[in-house]
Amino acid sequence: MSRWPWRRRGLLFLGLLACTCWLAGCGPGKPPSGTVSGKVTLGGKPLIAGVVTLTNSKLGVGASGALDEFGAYRVAGELRTGEYEVAVQPPPAPPPLEMPKTPAPAATVNIPQKFRDAKTSGLKATIKPGANTADFDL
Repeated sequence: MSRWPWRRRGLLFLGLLACTCWLAGCGPGKPPSGTVSGKVTLGGKPLIAGVVTLTNSKLGVGASGALDEFGAYRVAGELRTGEYEVAVQPPPAPPPLEMPKTPAPAATVNIPQKFRDAKTSGLKATIKPGANTADFDL
C-alpha cells in the first residue's frame, strides 16, 4: 500500500494551516484609538452631575461618560482617534418606579442650553492614541 494518500492529506493540511495563519495576520488592522477623561466646571466650580457626550459624525461614532461629585468624567472603552464635538447634558431622570426610603436632596444642575447640544456648544476634544485629557469650563 502506498503512503501517497497520507502525504497528500498532510500537505493539504499544512497548506490550509499556512493560509489560515497568513489570512489572520493580514486582515484589516485595528484603527488607532485612545481613552479620554477630564473635568467639567461651570463658572470655575466643578459640575457635580451630568453626562459628557463626544460625537464624531465623520466616523459615525460617539461615547459618553457620567460626571462624578468632583466634576470628573471618564469615557469607558476606547474611541477612534480624531476630532470630536462635545455636549454636556443634565443627568438622566431616575426611573419612576424607584422610590428611595428617605428622600435625598436632588442635585440641581443648571447647564446652559448652549452646551447641551454638540453642534452649538463650541466644545471640542481631539483624541490621539493613548490616554487623553479634555477639560471643559462652561
